[in-house]
Amino acid sequence: MSTEVKSILTSRTWMQMIIVAVILCFAGVLSAPFSPSWAWSMIFGSFTGPLIVLFVILIISRVADLSGVSRQKLALLYTVASMSFVFCYSMVPYGILHNSVRIRLTTFEPYTSAVANSFVFGPSDRDLVALIQTGGVAAPMGAWGSWIGWWTVYAIMWLLFWTGWLALLERRWIEIERLPYPAAATGTLPIELITAPKEGDPRLKFFFVGWIIGAISILPVILHALYPAFPDIYGWSAAPYLSWWFGVINLAGVPATKVIPVWAFLPVNPMIYALFFLFPLKILFSIWVFQIFGVLIPAQVAWYMGYYSGIQEAGWRAGFLLGQPPFKYNGIWLGAFIGLILTWFVLNSSYMKSLFKKETEEAAIPHMLGWAFIGISTIVLIGMLIAAGVNPAGSVLIVFTMWVIFLSSARVFGFASVIGTAWYGPFDWTHYMTFTKYLWHPGMTADILSANPDLAREYTTTMLLTNRFTGEIMGENNTQFGMAHAIPMCYRVGVDMGVHPRDITKLILATGIISAIIGFPTAVWFDYLVGTNNTPMGLYDAWWIWTHPNAATVENQPAADPLWPYLLAGIILSAILSFLNFRYVWWPLDPAGVAVGLGGGGTAWIFPALIAWIAKSIVMRVGGTRLNDRVVVPICVGLLVGYWFLMFLGAFLGLIKFFMPA
Repeated sequence: MSTEVKSILTSRTWMQMIIVAVILCFAGVLSAPFSPSWAWSMIFGSFTGPLIVLFVILIISRVADLSGVSRQKLALLYTVASMSFVFCYSMVPYGILHNSVRIRLTTFEPYTSAVANSFVFGPSDRDLVALIQTGGVAAPMGAWGSWIGWWTVYAIMWLLFWTGWLALLERRWIEIERLPYPAAATGTLPIELITAPKEGDPRLKFFFVGWIIGAISILPVILHALYPAFPDIYGWSAAPYLSWWFGVINLAGVPATKVIPVWAFLPVNPMIYALFFLFPLKILFSIWVFQIFGVLIPAQVAWYMGYYSGIQEAGWRAGFLLGQPPFKYNGIWLGAFIGLILTWFVLNSSYMKSLFKKETEEAAIPHMLGWAFIGISTIVLIGMLIAAGVNPAGSVLIVFTMWVIFLSSARVFGFASVIGTAWYGPFDWTHYMTFTKYLWHPGMTADILSANPDLAREYTTTMLLTNRFTGEIMGENNTQFGMAHAIPMCYRVGVDMGVHPRDITKLILATGIISAIIGFPTAVWFDYLVGTNNTPMGLYDAWWIWTHPNAATVENQPAADPLWPYLLAGIILSAILSFLNFRYVWWPLDPAGVAVGLGGGGTAWIFPALIAWIAKSIVMRVGGTRLNDRVVVPICVGLLVGYWFLMFLGAFLGLIKFFMPA
């Protein structure tokens, strides 16, 4: 970053961005309940929000003169459009709110009684809470005040935590190492096309070719969802396709695959393949090679040897691979992510030391301010968790778990930004409990908890808050929407468009705070007004109480004990690969690619990575970077934009149809 780059955040620009942020926050939180179930109620998010906003501006730029709009200002708009939705979309705040409601309206002992009086999970008056389902009443904001206040502050503290960390790492990751964050192309390319000179940009036509392909590819799905009489051409709405993993086949429902029972999933969604094409070749190679030779073949051999008994007839194969011997891939997967970030710190210790000594005007945040953000937010978060009833050691482990999982994920995301689809990284409900559970496990049972109410209260509160109640604030595991992945994407787009990273940091903080302040109270007010029974969303993803604190379920997650050898194996694997990748230019496997290769249920990314690798290799061999950058990448980015924009239009039509049924 040149020292000549100056701040463009004038008072006028600040006002414009704040107004946009407020509008988008309300648009996100008020539209989420009406997003159709076939879209997983996730149309607006930290990735799709700016994508839709920029495409609308691109269309306007074709018919109106926008020559006064600079790339820098559009990059600021990208940041605002992304961060506006981090606490104003379906999972946050509604997932947190609706799971709090579920706890109050469900009897699941000893867990629901244990937290019956905990304000963190909403008012204790069951009848008052039940009104949120039927709606048509004024929201009892006073009764929900403690819940709103706690979760709003909790979200803001996590925002400070992640802004501190990612702003301090911005110079190294974004400007020196130049991590590509491939999905950021959905921001940079539209901005470049909007601000292209009058004679135009030759990439524009290829972008629109891709847009048409993406729109057409998803159109039959939208038409069938809106009008069931329209044939389900792809069959995505029924088995063997997964409802929560759009356009992915659950191969357990395909009898012909019983000969390879360890092969769990097959994506056929063209959006996934276009996304993978944007990844670096070495990352693609590492993903498919490791999924075949590090997961699929070893697991198949293990099955021949008698492991994974019953997998052929099971309806869910991934659980065998992830949780059972001989490999317990869930442990190795998590260990690989942890090992990758820990190794990075070791290899970059001099850079980390410099953050305590040398200040620079080019930094995304003054170093001492960044460390202050981290220190203050960590102390406040631990204090809030203890005040909520979490075990003191558990509160520390919760912060550590979120840090190590999502910081490693943010780095891997820089090479392979698997977004808008599921199972990219080890941050599902089975992973969050990895460290905290050992405060009581193995051996904890429901009977022990029933006999000790104080223990039950502490255990249940800790296990709920160590899981999705906290994790979803960082990132949603089925889409990767959320601030842990949005913040570095904002820096990538901003720096590429010539914006001073400190301007990006300021907008990340301001917009994120606005999102939290608007999101949580508005969700409570709106649900009581409309009623969750009256929206397509219903009580969103509201099943956490039955698994997250359930001692019998927790006992064997994320894999059967002993887990530590597999965690250690993953850490060592990443450490060795990181050293080899750093030391030898010719080394073919990238640790980030291998970490992704351990995901996707162990086998889902074979074909997306392999086909993208073959296609990209051919493109580079035939036409080099010119063909890749000027033709194929614009087509892929256009496909992604067309796909998600049609999803947005479909959801908008679904909203109209909901209020004005034919």
